[in-house]
Formats: sequence, structure tokens, C-alpha cells
Amino acid sequence: MKQLKNNLLVSKDENAADAVKKLSNIYDKISSRNNALFIIFNILLLWDYQCMIKFEKWRIKSGKDLKKWLNVVGEFEALNSISSIIYDNPEWAIPSISDNNYIIKAEKLGHPLLSKKRVCNDITIDKNKNILLITGSNMSGKSTFLRTIGINLILSYIGAPVCAKKFECSLMQIFTCMRTSDNLENNISSFYAEILRIKRIVEEVQKNRKVFFILDELFKGTNSIDRHDGATALIKQLGSDGGSGLISTHDLELCDLENTYSKIKNYHFKEYYLNDELKFDYKIREGASTTRNAIHLIKLAGIRLK
Repeated sequence: MKQLKNNLLVSKDENAADAVKKLSNIYDKISSRNNALFIIFNILLLWDYQCMIKFEKWRIKSGKDLKKWLNVVGEFEALNSISSIIYDNPEWAIPSISDNNYIIKAEKLGHPLLSKKRVCNDITIDKNKNILLITGSNMSGKSTFLRTIGINLILSYIGAPVCAKKFECSLMQIFTCMRTSDNLENNISSFYAEILRIKRIVEEVQKNRKVFFILDELFKGTNSIDRHDGATALIKQLGSDGGSGLISTHDLELCDLENTYSKIKNYHFKEYYLNDELKFDYKIREGASTTRNAIHLIKLAGIRLK
């Protein structure tokens, strides 16, 4: 805070607030043109030239610092927002950041931006089983859970409380591949955009950095055979190079990796039906998904299945 305050000083006798006030006064003098007598006044006193001279002097003395002042104000605003989180959410936990056996260990972990609809889960990612493969039917909560982990990790790293009863994590760099889209201007399809994002993650893991990746619907833009083969190879490579993270997928065959690759652990979300209505409890469970709801949703769309 003291360092930020020092960046708002122009000199011993002037600070950023005084300098900006002078700039505002110059602007007011230039803008006062609604009076009918302004033209005569301007001709007699060369008012525009006087204002231009004053502005040029201000620019030489303080103009180079204006961008820095705006950045400092933005930093103060960010710090103020972060500091208010604990007062708005006194029940949230102060995270513990350590380099022990746990990559993430959380109790009653929830999404910070949800309130009454929030469903909390317990989750543990240790160094032995450091890649979680999450399956489940549509709308069951996979993507929301991935975001829950990512947001709470970021809150931990910026010194804020987290939406959990207890939260412990290691210090890692976070990389995500969740919402990729095409770019017509650069001739990039959504699938190729995903490939570029994953390429960045692979490169960072290969640099021997502690990387935590969050991958949602891995290789969803290609056919099922290529998706399965590519995802299998990627998971093994990331794990072998030391990466940790979460991967959600509809490819249930990937769950077989748990039997052949020691770093994988399966989790899933499931749905249930009540009075022929699709319901979700958004609770994460160990193991691979055993249910599907796509056919039910297709029928709801009015499509007749033989």
C-alpha cells in the first residue's frame, strides 16, 4: 500500500490528485465556450493559446505519469474488492498454501458466485492420484465443478478467503481450456483453437513447472476415434511430465485408464428422475459415470425416436 501511495507523488509539494485537478481546471477553461462574448474575450486575451501553453506545461511535467496513476487507482480498487470478500462472506475459510502431499484438499467446497443454489463437495487431489477424470451426463455439474476448483485456487493465490469449510493447496500455475471458439479472421476453427491452447499447456508442463490444468470436454470438436486416442495420449503425457489437473469428458472409455495408469482417478456426477422429470443433486462421486440423459433431452426437443 505504501509503495502504491509513493507512485501517486509527483514531487514533495504535489501529488497525483493535485496534478489531475490542474488538468481538470485547464479542461474547464477550454470548454467554456457557450458564452456569446467568448469570441471577443478569446481574441483580446488569446485565451486558447494561453490554455494550450498551460496544457503543454502540464503534459511535460505530469503527462508521462498519468498512465501510472490510473494503474495505481485500478490496483487500489482491486485490493479493496479483495479485502471486502471476508466481510461479505465471514463463513468462508482462509486457505492454507503448502507443499505437502496434497495438491488440493477441500471440505465443503462451493462455487463463489452461487448462493442459494450452491452445492458443496469434498475433494482431494494428492501427488499419487493427481489427475481427476470427471464424467457425467449433460447438465450434471461437470463444468461448474471445474470452475469451482479454478476460481478457489485463484482466490487462494491472491490472499483472499475461499468458498469452503477447509481448503489446502499447493502453489501452481493454472492453465485452462474450457471455452474455445473459432476465429474467422485468422482462419482458426474451434477445434484448432483448442489445439493451440493445449499446445501451450504441454509446453509449460515440459518446462518442469508446477502446472495445474483444467480441461473441459477434451477434443470435443473431432470424431470419436481421434478424440479417444488423442485424449489418451495427452493424459499420459501430461501426467508423465509432472502435470496435475482436472479433465471432464463424455468419453466413458477414457475411464478405463484408471486400471492401467496409476495417476488417474475417476469421479462422476449423476442425475435421477422424479415423476419423469430430470433432476440433479450436483454431488461428486468416485468412479465412472453409469448413467446417460442425452436420449431423454432429445425426446424433450420433440424428436421421435424409433
